[in-house]
Amino acid sequence: MRKFLKAAVFVIAGIAVGALFANFRSPDYRHASVILKEGVNPKPIHISNYEGAQVIALSLKNLQHAKDIEVRMEGATIQSWYPPVVGMPFVKWAGVDGGRFKGVAFGKRLPLYLTISGQDGCKDIEVIDLSDGSVIQTVYVMRGGADAGHH
Repeated sequence: MRKFLKAAVFVIAGIAVGALFANFRSPDYRHASVILKEGVNPKPIHISNYEGAQVIALSLKNLQHAKDIEVRMEGATIQSWYPPVVGMPFVKWAGVDGGRFKGVAFGKRLPLYLTISGQDGCKDIEVIDLSDGSVIQTVYVMRGGADAGHH
């Protein structure tokens, strides 16, 4: 129950931050969590069925031994609030440039916001290992239906 409560608080906080600062409505917002591991097929992420802009708050947990990761989605803008604005001196942060994360530790969560324009149809999210350019995982994004929770 405690784990559920913690997850609910994070979802509510994400919606509140998005509504205040990004000027979007909660129906435009989806939250999903993906375990990043080669060979694992995650469940698809469902978004609303209309053509307007939508936001996916995506948490990627790195269970792959890739240190340098890129997240791509055609027709979407990728933003992250990682590393935090105020960094602690005793914590080593990964380098972030758009959807590229360098120096990601095993087991670390990467928080992302994917803003989908809604004009190009439904695209997939690709997670790439930058060391060799291989695709670690593809996450399918589908219109309609409800988000199925954690992936």
